[in-house]
Amino acid sequence: MVLWQDELSSGLRQARALAADPSGAGLPLPEADQPAVAAAGERFPFLVPTGYADLIDWNDPGDPLRQLLMPTAAEESPEGSLDTSGEALSTIVPGLQHKYEQTAVFLLTEACAGHCRYCFRRRLMSRDVMTKETIEDLEAAVAYVAAHPEVENVLLSGGDPMICSTRRLERLFEALAPIRHLWQLRISTKLPAFLPSRFSSDPALLDLLRRLRSRFQIVVQCHFDHPREITPAAERAIEALQDSGCLLTAQIPLMQGVNADVEVLTELFKRLHRLGVLPQYLFHPRPVQHATHFQLPLLDGLALVEAVRRRCNGPVKRFRYILTHADGKLELVGLLPGRDGQLVCRWHQVRRGISREGLHLAAITPETTWLQQ
Repeated sequence: MVLWQDELSSGLRQARALAADPSGAGLPLPEADQPAVAAAGERFPFLVPTGYADLIDWNDPGDPLRQLLMPTAAEESPEGSLDTSGEALSTIVPGLQHKYEQTAVFLLTEACAGHCRYCFRRRLMSRDVMTKETIEDLEAAVAYVAAHPEVENVLLSGGDPMICSTRRLERLFEALAPIRHLWQLRISTKLPAFLPSRFSSDPALLDLLRRLRSRFQIVVQCHFDHPREITPAAERAIEALQDSGCLLTAQIPLMQGVNADVEVLTELFKRLHRLGVLPQYLFHPRPVQHATHFQLPLLDGLALVEAVRRRCNGPVKRFRYILTHADGKLELVGLLPGRDGQLVCRWHQVRRGISREGLHLAAITPETTWLQQ
């Protein structure tokens, strides 16, 4: 059995070799793409999981998984923001965010098994930012949650929290368990797609999750961006998490060039639902600095979502189409009939300390890609 740590180490070694010499480091990169890969290390490093690399057609510039991970000249654009969700406004201590009343977010690590070029927290790994936002003082973070009874769930994020060792996760869960007003733990991860061996080669992790069932509801928020990521190994990872008592949901970022297609999204939602991964959110692409080429107009996104919903039955199309900015999650409902350019939105969740609720009308044009506060 291949251990997940060995696969992760292999990907990291390959990334270092590619940064030094993209022409001879194990990936069949066309010569024209090699300078971009070498230059990526100066800003947002190029990292591809070793097994996942086999899913990519490196010779096809339009391959969606290639676009997900391959640096391009479009990243030179300075447009956009490194904090599209206003996370700095909600940071209590490094690594702990409290944006929404019921939820505390722990950023456990800046590490991932692969570097998605659209990442809305790419600032954590960017060489030109060198920010440090992950948890260093776990005791202070846990004490804050214990002192705030309105917090009923903790969301583990990063980076990818499942990169952390099982022992570190166990220590965290043990620290949270005595807080009686906590009843739910959420884990946001792309490892079922990027590194499914994390869930098939570490029985201690699965045992830990089983033991936690008597204390917490555990929700694993899986990040799948394209149907081709749902490999047999990914399906086994999903099954292992379900057998451990976890509830699985899907949070999917909409991206131009990757999954902004009716057939692709329809297949993705249906296949995930058949596997028991319940659709939760479809996120409109954020204006992330150096990643604005993944954006698409709001009108295009609305038309796409309506087309997908027409192809899906009731349970599958329960997902919400969401735009997340500093004030909260804004659900994009649809255009007001007979009123060109009037978008109906609903405040799905609102940042603590501000007063926003109910329906909201936003004026948009065919070129509008984002809504400001």
